[in-house]
Amino acid sequence: MWRIAQLKSQHEACLAIVQDIQSRSTHIADRPGAVEITLMLARLTGILRIHLALEDEILYPALRKSSHPRTAEIGERAWRELGGLADVFLDFVDRWKRADVLLAQQARFRSESAEVFTALAQRIDMEHREIYPLAEQIAATRAA
Repeated sequence: MWRIAQLKSQHEACLAIVQDIQSRSTHIADRPGAVEITLMLARLTGILRIHLALEDEILYPALRKSSHPRTAEIGERAWRELGGLADVFLDFVDRWKRADVLLAQQARFRSESAEVFTALAQRIDMEHREIYPLAEQIAATRAA
């Protein structure tokens, strides 16, 4: 069914990259520094494309269609609040994929990245507190 341990591991990898990006973006001294951040964004994008597709196309729809009302309600609420993150993230990365743009607009990058990374952290937190435990309950019930 779902590989919750794998999804959690991907979360850890994403958060580590985010922390590195935030730390390096406090002051970007030169083009190589900006290039390094764009490479980290590319790594983060690679992980999140797969991760968010699994959640948004498989996990969340299953929760939302659950015959258990509480599960369906939580899945629906989470989807409404956080389901658009993939598009927001990809738009963000598209704006900041070039080192010269990042270098020239450092303050704007820091501001936008803080918003996107906060949304990502909120989604991860909700998934760990509510979504993954529900998914594990469903898997356990189906296995029984």
